[in-house]
Amino acid sequence: MTEEYQDISVERLREYMARRQENDYLLVDVRQPDEYAKGHIPGAVLMPLGEISERMRELPVDKDIVVYCRSGKRSRGAAIFIGSRPYVAGTVFNMTGGVLAWDGELLPATPNLKVFNLAGDSQELLLKAMDLERGAERFYAALRQRYGSIPWAESLATLAEAEEAHARMIYRHWAEGQSHPPEFALLYEGLAGDIVEGGYSCAALVAMLEEQPLEPCRSTLEMALTIEYSAYDLSRNMAHRFRGQPMEAVFNAIAEAEKEHMRIAARALALCGH
Repeated sequence: MTEEYQDISVERLREYMARRQENDYLLVDVRQPDEYAKGHIPGAVLMPLGEISERMRELPVDKDIVVYCRSGKRSRGAAIFIGSRPYVAGTVFNMTGGVLAWDGELLPATPNLKVFNLAGDSQELLLKAMDLERGAERFYAALRQRYGSIPWAESLATLAEAEEAHARMIYRHWAEGQSHPPEFALLYEGLAGDIVEGGYSCAALVAMLEEQPLEPCRSTLEMALTIEYSAYDLSRNMAHRFRGQPMEAVFNAIAEAEKEHMRIAARALALCGH
């Protein structure tokens, strides 16, 4: 008899996620909404255990699914339910130990899907995605100007460039739906960029950091990491929102690119104190 699911440790799950593309798997948090809002693994979609049966159609049968909870008990039940479906091509994993065993970043609050007009068409969604990249680029550029030539601040310029490159990737998808698209530079320059990826206000974040000392290396880069984790979280949840539609692949591609932004900020943290 085939087992409904496989247990996977936190260590093995980290390795698994590092090797996979975003469209290979779905990470599902089966706790309650208040638990999820207090802190969840970036990229996880919320599906409380009690809702699994009625929301089963939201779960892909051709991708791996990783479920987790606080300690691994509720997620074991979820893994059994999900893995018992009549046809499952992917593998269902239960993360043993739950978030109690997860010693990495936990993202507070729920992904702010409202930054996108979910009733809008794909062109509006992509334009908003570019605008969020523009906001992040403006934020990092403002910080780079503030901190000047401090060695760790070089990473801020790298992040600003990465955000613009990311916006160019989204632009290519957007331009495919336009009969006479303007040049990227003209469109990008005209974007407001007042909201940073993750739904934060660019002005509010800059004002918050201006209250810090002139060399807040760790606090600045940890804020950058939070922004990028939030952007990744938002993109993964948007991909799930548009499952089975062309926009799913686009948002998965955006999430994949956010990983490199995380790596840039994480590497820069090693320079703090030098």
